[in-house]
Amino acid sequence: MQKNQIDFFFHIYSGIRTFPFFSTNHKNFKMKTTIKILVVFLLIVSYSCKEKIDFEKEKDAVMAVIMEETAAYYANDFDRWSAVHVQDSTLFTTGASRSGFGCMAGWQAYSEDMRPVFVGEKGVNREEKIPLMIKIYGESAWVVIMNNLPDEQGGLADSFIAVNFLEKHDGKWVIAYRNRLNYYTYSQADGFLINSINYAKSLGKSVEDIAAFTGDQYKTVWDQSVGYDSFVSGMLSNWSSMVRQEEFKVVERDDNHIVFSVNNIYTGLKASPQFNVTYDDYLLFMKITGERIGEHMGAAYQQETTQDGIRVTISRK
Repeated sequence: MQKNQIDFFFHIYSGIRTFPFFSTNHKNFKMKTTIKILVVFLLIVSYSCKEKIDFEKEKDAVMAVIMEETAAYYANDFDRWSAVHVQDSTLFTTGASRSGFGCMAGWQAYSEDMRPVFVGEKGVNREEKIPLMIKIYGESAWVVIMNNLPDEQGGLADSFIAVNFLEKHDGKWVIAYRNRLNYYTYSQADGFLINSINYAKSLGKSVEDIAAFTGDQYKTVWDQSVGYDSFVSGMLSNWSSMVRQEEFKVVERDDNHIVFSVNNIYTGLKASPQFNVTYDDYLLFMKITGERIGEHMGAAYQQETTQDGIRVTISRK
């Protein structure tokens, strides 16, 4: 029991003592003292019973709502999907990926944005949902879910984390807030990059040419005065945002150098070229731009291709 709850019952007990019926001058003092203790005990038991939550029952109910939202989406059933959301102005959604971020407030805006999605075939619902955290607070719940989307061959087509806040309305759980953080669906940013390389090739230029040009353009927005440490921080942020947490690892680090590995980079491109650009072209582009920016920031950038991805070494000059 928390301190404020204990204080609450102490004040109740103190108040009971002030009643004339329980005066210490009464000849039945011992019996009245026993009654006072019994009353406080019953209040505590009653309060505790009201506060108790059947966590497993509520967890199952919350997860059923999360699963239903996805099932309704794949079934193209807009009304069924709508039923698991708060349908008023307090509904809020956010999303972030490498291509940008966005937010939407209110059920009207969100439902109008989503309604056109409920057309056509979406295929089989293969989504795997792994609860990372579930907390329940009476009439509200906080749920963090890892969502993996296998492809037909059993590989991982996409992966994202969804943070959901649910409220209980008329005894039923509904989604009041949702945030989606994407890992692999960064196609927009990579699409522009790949098409830039493709365009350079169509003009008879090499990957080295377009990478050097891009690196020289981008380095001008890096503050050279903060140097090596800022460059390391920026590279860690850039590369770690491209893969899942467990696929990014700092191997060694001291004041003058850092080594990290990045695995499962752009798996779709690794499987097959896109727009006349190969996986090796993509990594070469990233290597040369890193070298150009690193030189500008007083650092040596080295990138080695491995079987699983890349290994990067950054040293202070």
